Amino acid sequence: MKRFFFSLPLLVLCAACASTSTPAPQPQQQTASGEPQVASLEPAQGPAECTRTINQFQNIISADVGTGSLDRNVFPRIASDLGPVRAVCASGDSAGANRELTAVKKKYGYR
Repeated sequence: MKRFFFSLPLLVLCAACASTSTPAPQPQQQTASGEPQVASLEPAQGPAECTRTINQFQNIISADVGTGSLDRNVFPRIASDLGPVRAVCASGDSAGANRELTAVKKKYGYR
């Protein structure tokens, strides 16, 4: 009787491992149906004091989307908020660009 109760869980585990169910389909990027497509952002132009921090943040959010830590719907909003920051940096105002970048990071919960 003890063997039966010992072997029953093993049989159940083996049956679970050998199931013939199909795996869940992987999510696919949709370009025309409404789900936003995540594109990589171009490197920022301007003084190194601001381009370095902007490019670093862009790499972080791109990686976060790739790992699922950042929703694909939020990425385009952050990218559009980075537009003015990139423009200020390109104009040569590193301090202003870094202040605006800090505000964008804070808005989306980054430090």
